[in-house]
Amino acid sequence: MNDYLLKEHILETQTVIKLRASVGWDSLSENTLTKALSHSIFFASIWHHGEAVAMARVVGDGYQYFYLQDMIVNPKHQKQGLCQRLTEHLVSQVKSVAEPGAFLGLMAAKNVAGVYQKLGFVERPADMPGMVMPI
Repeated sequence: MNDYLLKEHILETQTVIKLRASVGWDSLSENTLTKALSHSIFFASIWHHGEAVAMARVVGDGYQYFYLQDMIVNPKHQKQGLCQRLTEHLVSQVKSVAEPGAFLGLMAAKNVAGVYQKLGFVERPADMPGMVMPI
């Protein structure tokens, strides 16, 4: 873990495009991604020997509603605790500014939901499912 350095500045758009591709995510236009990244409340990345190998960000209103978004760990660096490290760091950042009763949510793939549960996230009850509208 000593070879991994956490940084808080937003990554360059091309770097994020490469990270997204490394996990098979759809590509976004540079313009769209640049705008999206600039509206992050918090951003963290992990570097290994001068290369960004993981990232995550928090979006929302910055006071009451927060969402952990775009958790990406390059497959070559998975199983190193990087997701946990990013999540713990960003949760700490949220807690430093969140108003009482604030909400921190995320959407996780079934195969990684357990990672977030170990860090204190809970699944929404079946009678209160989350929803999404693809646009």
